[in-house]
Formats: sequence, C-alpha cells, structure tokens
Amino acid sequence: MASQRRVDTIDFWRGVVLVVILVDHIPGNLLESLTPRNYGFSDSAEAFVFLSGVSVGLVYYRKVLQADMIGVVRRCLGRAFRIYGVHIALTCCAIAVFAAAYWLSAVPNLIEADGRHFVFHKPLRGTLGVLMLSEQLGYFNILPMYIVLMLLSPLMLAMARRSLALLLAASAAIYTAARFFGLALPNWPESGTWFLNPFAWQLMFSIGIVAGILWRDRPVPRSTFLLVLSGIFLVLAGISVTDGLWIAPGLRDAVFQRLDILKQNLGLARMLHFLMVAYLISQMPALTAVARTGLGRELQRLGRHSLPVFAFGSLFSCLGQAGMRLVDLHFSDGIHMLGMLYTLFGVAGLFLLARYLEWTKRGVVRQVRPVGNASPGASPVSLHSSFSLQ
Repeated sequence: MASQRRVDTIDFWRGVVLVVILVDHIPGNLLESLTPRNYGFSDSAEAFVFLSGVSVGLVYYRKVLQADMIGVVRRCLGRAFRIYGVHIALTCCAIAVFAAAYWLSAVPNLIEADGRHFVFHKPLRGTLGVLMLSEQLGYFNILPMYIVLMLLSPLMLAMARRSLALLLAASAAIYTAARFFGLALPNWPESGTWFLNPFAWQLMFSIGIVAGILWRDRPVPRSTFLLVLSGIFLVLAGISVTDGLWIAPGLRDAVFQRLDILKQNLGLARMLHFLMVAYLISQMPALTAVARTGLGRELQRLGRHSLPVFAFGSLFSCLGQAGMRLVDLHFSDGIHMLGMLYTLFGVAGLFLLARYLEWTKRGVVRQVRPVGNASPGASPVSLHSSFSLQ
C-alpha cells in the first residue's frame, strides 16, 4: 500500500493545482499574472492529468496485482459516471449564469463567447451535444477528457501489469496517431474536435500511472544530469515566455511559432516542460516539507475532496466571469483590483468547503466505527477516501 506520506504529497499538490485553476479561470484579476502558466510552457492542465494518473497508479494498481480487475473496472466506471454527472450539472449552471447575465445586460458576448452560441441559438441540438460531451463550453473542457481517461484506466492498468514499457509504448503510439493522423473525438453540432484531445493527453496520464506505480516502493532516483538539464530548460522557457524578462518584446511569439506547444494535442514542449518541473519538485525536499505545514495541511484537504472543490471553483469562476463583465460595463476603473478580491474570496471558499467536507466525513466515520476501535495510527481519512473523489 502506498505510504501515507506519499498520499499526503499527492493531495497537497492536487490542492495547489485546484487553487491555480480557480485563479486562472477568473480573467483579468491581478493574481492571474502570478500563476505558473505565465513563466513556462505548461499550465495546470498538465499537472491535473499527471496527478490523476499518479493517483490511479498508487491506488488501483494494487487491486490489479490482487487479480481484482472486475473491481477496478467497476470503480473506474463509477468514477466516470460520477464525473459525467458533475460535468453536466456544472454546464447547466454555467448556461443559467450567462443567460441571467445576458438578460441583465443584453451583451451578446455573454451568450456567444466560449462555445455558448450553439446552446443559446440552437438549444435542442446544443443541449444534445452537451449531453453527448461533443459540445463543451469554454473553461469546462477538462472533465470530459478526464471521463475518457477514467474509462481507459482499466486497460492501461492491465497493460501495466504485463509491462510498464508496453503501456508507455502503446500510449506513445496512440499519441503519435493523434498528432500525425488526426485521431480525435469530433465536436457536434459545432465543427472541429475536442478542445483537449484525450487521445493525445492519455500519454501524460499514462506517464502519471507509471510514475505512481514506481513511486509506491521507491523514491524518485536522483540524476545530476537531469537536474541540470531540467534547470536549463526551465530557465530558457521562463525567459522566452516573459519576452526575455520583459526586455525583448516579441520573443515569446517568435518562440511559440517554432515550438510544438499547442494545448489541444499536448505539444511536446508543453509535456517536456511539465515533466521537468515535476522532476525538479521531486528532488526538492524543502517543497515536500511544505506539505506538512499548516498551509500544506489545508491544501491537502482540498486535494482529498478534489471533485466537489473543483466543481465549486468552476461555478465560482463562472459567476466571476459573468459578474466582472457586468461590473465592467459601468465601473471599469479598479476592475482588476475587484477581480483580485473576488478571487481571494473564492480561494477562501475552497478552503472552507474542504473543511466542511472533512468535518462531515469524520462524522460519518465516527458513526460507522467508534474512535476507540480504530487501529493505532489510523488516519481519520483513509487512503481510499483520499482518492475517492479524484
């Protein structure tokens, strides 16, 4: 079984990612300029998918080794259906929010931007597309991809049991087909393909599964060569993204035109950048130690309840997008400061929600099993519950 420290570390970083996602999804707030996507080629999406894969490798692979594939399939299907329900509920809430904002302001952008026009102008076809996951609103793209990844997880784990190299080779082949032969899931009724192509992003998920499996029994090996290479790459990426530390205008655009960096199909530069960030983090004990501080424990709570926390953050950011648009119509001065205050309020809401969920979960545990009967050293939140909302 994965050690509790490994579980806490994953929960911690998942909590960090949830906070970053919230900040990035409220456009125009001052905190948005401080998130990692402004200083490198990757963003929170890579971390979200990688950590999800690590979680699957840590938790479900043990059941595969116990020949409980039926149980693994059942749990993965259950997760996929639960995530589907959350996605549909969030999409419906977002549609209602932007419809109300449009009714108050008559600003066409509120019902036409970010893929909302089909839902409002062709509601029957748009609604059917939403239910089929082939119509996705902007900022609500990651859960549909995650549903596909969860459905693929049993097959990936079965391949991993036979050979980790086999899993990575098959995953790389599918990634190649997505990149060079257009393997993708189509949009409907709108033309095009999914914003996040699951056939490309499954490679990051597979790498996460392999990392989780290997990490169960051993620490991440240290390589001076990889440390130096990663450091140099990240410095160069930071210089490029910031236009040469803000002294060489146009450098970012010039670099991006020459690198494979598009998000839809997980460009190689994005993937390599994130993997190097992840490797450096794994070799920095001081960062891992942060997970055991007071703030770190609060972030762990977010990670332990990632699905409801993510849902709250998505709805809160949706309200922020619509609300900021309405406010900007009449009070454009200070809109960025207002956005920052709103974002901080949202981050506080994430922590409060996680505390409430933990409190209710502890209450359920006490009802099911009296504290006096708990095994020595047992955590009030079990290993299973740590990943039950992944």
